[in-house]
Amino acid sequence: MVLHRMLLQSVQAMGKCGHLFVVTALLSIGARAELVENLYQQSELVTGQSVAERQQATKQALAKVLVRVSGRALLLQSPAIESVLKSPQRFVEAYRYESTDEVIEQDGLPVPASRLVFNFSRAGIERLLRTQQAPLWPANRPSVLVWLVKDDLSVGRELVSLQDGSELSAAASSLSELRGQPLVLPVLDLQDRLTISADQVWSLDQAAIIEASARYQADVLLVGRYSQTSNGSWLSTWTLLHKQHQQVFDRDTDREVDLVSQGLAATTDFLASIYSISSLGGDTGSVFLEVQRVNGFSGYVQLLSYLDSLEVVRQLDLVLLEEQTIHVKIKLEGEVHSLTDALELDRRLQLVTSDGALPIALPKQLEPLGSENNPLRYGWPSK
Repeated sequence: MVLHRMLLQSVQAMGKCGHLFVVTALLSIGARAELVENLYQQSELVTGQSVAERQQATKQALAKVLVRVSGRALLLQSPAIESVLKSPQRFVEAYRYESTDEVIEQDGLPVPASRLVFNFSRAGIERLLRTQQAPLWPANRPSVLVWLVKDDLSVGRELVSLQDGSELSAAASSLSELRGQPLVLPVLDLQDRLTISADQVWSLDQAAIIEASARYQADVLLVGRYSQTSNGSWLSTWTLLHKQHQQVFDRDTDREVDLVSQGLAATTDFLASIYSISSLGGDTGSVFLEVQRVNGFSGYVQLLSYLDSLEVVRQLDLVLLEEQTIHVKIKLEGEVHSLTDALELDRRLQLVTSDGALPIALPKQLEPLGSENNPLRYGWPSK
């Protein structure tokens, strides 16, 4: 983009000055945020290629993309969004039909189906969300490790696999794809079973859960516990552990398979509320950022490219270039915490304390002023 080229030209033009302050890049262990692909692509099963069926499929696909990108299922209840979904084709950039072996049941009979794949306009959808002051959840999202245990009257408590091809595992995979939520699923091999038991998961033994989870390096831990009542319904409690905080969701349903979708949907809603960017329109806030230990011109290029790629960054201005330190002013799409959350999730930059040391972990509550005289300070890791 033009802005990025101007920044690089500024880097080339500015001289080197100031004193080098060396910091050690200390990477946090146990995080594997993932870049979710194809956020703006969605497919629907259809039985034909009529205009009417394609229009209906377009509406369904766009609704799913809006929920995935905003992270807010309630968005579809907005009258303005309901109106938009009446003419969804204006957001379609391209579509194609693909052959499948799947069927759709019509009037009690299986009918061969094809898959209609839509590519929606990212710019158009983001503009719509901004107009509606709806949030935007960037593609870089925290991974969730799911421990699931069932309390069965006949066999007792047992760990439940979500990658064994069962209906439960299919429900987890479907929700992950639908909401754009990266999942990490325990393999439940000998190592897992020697490290943790079903009873420890059920009792929320956090020390045991954290130890067993270390091998998977996920950002968020989710523990689901469920059982069947005497009347045949299913009750579940989901406990989410994230940034040393704990959230609990209780759900009930008539079908066992629905428990997984409900628990994961509640988790996705919660994480989206943390990491989504507010689209309130009008002027946005600005923050000053100081990045240390940037080695050479290639390092400056990589840093500027990285910052410019963040969804929360609307405009990037170079303020000062010292020997191995770069100062930038960032105009934000959301609040300051949206930027610090994104940087923490990425682990590309490491927070630097006021005395220049790199902490092992970020503070629980990071509320920096981010002013020109008191900028956010980070270290760029060496390769």
